[in-house]
Amino acid sequence: MGFEIKVSIEELRKRKIFLATPMYGGQCAGMYTRSVADLAALCAKYQIPLQLYFLFNESLITRARNYCADEFMRSDASHMIFLDSDIGFNPQDVLALLALQSDDSDYDVIGAPYPKKCISWEKVKQAVDKGIADEDPNKLEKYVGDYVFNPKGDQKEIPIGQPVEVREIGTGFMMIRRKTFEEYAKVFPKQSYKPDHIRTAAFDGSREIMAYFDCIIDPESKRYLSEDYMFCYNVQKAGMKVWFCPWMQTQHVGMYVFGGSLADLASIGASATADASKIGGKKSNETVK
Repeated sequence: MGFEIKVSIEELRKRKIFLATPMYGGQCAGMYTRSVADLAALCAKYQIPLQLYFLFNESLITRARNYCADEFMRSDASHMIFLDSDIGFNPQDVLALLALQSDDSDYDVIGAPYPKKCISWEKVKQAVDKGIADEDPNKLEKYVGDYVFNPKGDQKEIPIGQPVEVREIGTGFMMIRRKTFEEYAKVFPKQSYKPDHIRTAAFDGSREIMAYFDCIIDPESKRYLSEDYMFCYNVQKAGMKVWFCPWMQTQHVGMYVFGGSLADLASIGASATADASKIGGKKSNETVK
């Protein structure tokens, strides 16, 4: 990465991270758990305040994110980061976002790219055609995804090594500073509502909270905007900016249906079981130990 982030540890200690994860059914991926544990250890090492908030059993994701945002706004934390329960990440990247998102920066909303839960076979083929799998077929896993973001305007290319202003990013890995939520509420006061009673003192139906996250149809493009894209849409309508850091690498855990047939394998002369001579790009005459 050519972009350097220089912020003193003392400055980072003045900021407090509020990590929020909506977790339907109380379930999360092991990769997410390991990443959060690593982040907690890293923050403890550098004495950077970190508060964790997990919301279980809310089936409506828009409502869940609004509850999370309200919990953040009632806390003493300065920065909120949404980390979805199926995302694996590098904890250093969370601190990088925290360092970037000072109150006087343009980074009103900033996040990291993560792949959608699909395999883009045409991209895998491109990688194969370029010889990337010749030495090690396992490298193909880096080329399988479409990513959750949309560029701004007519952007055809983006620089990988520096933050890029974009139109939309996903809430799976998104940091929002307190100042951004405050400005949002000023510009969209009609987004305030009374939530239903959910058997907690904080949400007993007696007070209003902000619907920062909702689903809308963009009146200009007629696109149906999910809650994260709607949030980005309104942030920009309020005169603020959305950014992401293209160099950051994440994982998105999902289900895959494994198919195929022995006839198809036979047609290309491939083994029906694991061929140790070819795993990891090893030559057929090498001995696997």
